[in-house]
Amino acid sequence: MYTVGRLAKRHGLSRSTLLYYDRIGLLRPTGHAKGEYRHYSDADDARLARIREYRRAGIALDEIRRMLDGHAGTSVAGALENRLRELNREMDGLREQQRLVAGLLGRADLLAEAEAMDKATWVSLLASAGFTEADMRNWHVRFERSDPDKHELFLRALRIPPPEISAIRAMAAAPHEILNLNRESGRFMELFFKIYEGLDREGPGSHAMTERAYRLCRGLPDKPEILELGCGSGGATIPLAQISGGTVTATEVYRPFLDALIERAKAAGVADRVIAAVMDMGDIRAEPESFDLIWCEGAAYILGVDKALAQWKRFLKPGGCLCITDAVWLIAPESAPEELREFWARGYPAMRTAEANNEAARKAGYDVLGGFTIDAACWDAFYSDVEARLDAIEPVYGDDPDGRAIIDMTRHEIALYRRHPGAYGYQFHVFRKPS
Repeated sequence: MYTVGRLAKRHGLSRSTLLYYDRIGLLRPTGHAKGEYRHYSDADDARLARIREYRRAGIALDEIRRMLDGHAGTSVAGALENRLRELNREMDGLREQQRLVAGLLGRADLLAEAEAMDKATWVSLLASAGFTEADMRNWHVRFERSDPDKHELFLRALRIPPPEISAIRAMAAAPHEILNLNRESGRFMELFFKIYEGLDREGPGSHAMTERAYRLCRGLPDKPEILELGCGSGGATIPLAQISGGTVTATEVYRPFLDALIERAKAAGVADRVIAAVMDMGDIRAEPESFDLIWCEGAAYILGVDKALAQWKRFLKPGGCLCITDAVWLIAPESAPEELREFWARGYPAMRTAEANNEAARKAGYDVLGGFTIDAACWDAFYSDVEARLDAIEPVYGDDPDGRAIIDMTRHEIALYRRHPGAYGYQFHVFRKPS
């Protein structure tokens, strides 16, 4: 027999997903023990495995329920054939794009090689046609914004690893140049992650700041279901699990960060309430209204705050809370020193004031519960940690063009912060989805 938590962890799902499956009648527990505690049998485990297989094939939950329960007029073969026809239509669309690109290149002969095309060949072809790295990135941006699903299918067809696909799509979808990430291959992002490995936190913050923000999340149950997006190595995950007493599904696109998180959760004694999952914050793999709280420290800007407010709302239960941190101007932007305005115009042109973020949340249908600016001491501690890391890795990555760019950019950011204290900071925002 399995508890709901054990079964969820066994299949890499959140506990709230199984509760949702129970609510819609897709996967009901065999029995209950001690009141409301659900118990699942081996047969339930096998049914969930089939549900996951069908979900990976892109079949809707209602259709899966009819397939598994043998409803009249619904056959497994028929549903799979329908899905295959949909995939064929999607592939036809991709082939049309292949023909279009081959025509633009004047290389119709390349179509014969399409089945064997990989990322290196694709990049080489575009480069030989005169595409710069900026041109390639802009191509991804246009593709992602015009048809994100087909863009993902195309990247998969090039046999690009899932974490790199997430990095490319995040860069393409973002409303700004994320830390000047103008490389289309994802290598810059990968190297950025490697350089930042080993930090206590991947952004400014502390246990005290996380706890203060959590206390603003009014109306949560005693043991909430929490989805954390962009968790890094767990700087906020562990405090969240300890403070809330609930279950935290912590997600990140970079697997080594999650490996570090798992070890930290074990050391802190909260591993049974932390589920680590590779997931893109722009492509949440969960059912609607699954979580009491969505938490994102220092990463919402990657997706864009306005887009995050819109996309993440559907995964909150009525009355659920959204807590994010975002870099904000603490002074009027037009009065900021020129070198500071120029730096953030490149790094985060969408940066605005805290009140502007609050107003955006209201327009998106949230209630504003509160917020505060993170203590300057958190920035000092974070930057001291980063500087020590840069000193350690400079002999390794300093001669690499991408590594050099990251190191120099980071040192410049630290210097600007110290020259202009109080001009900008990190703001905690706590919003609530109306009941």
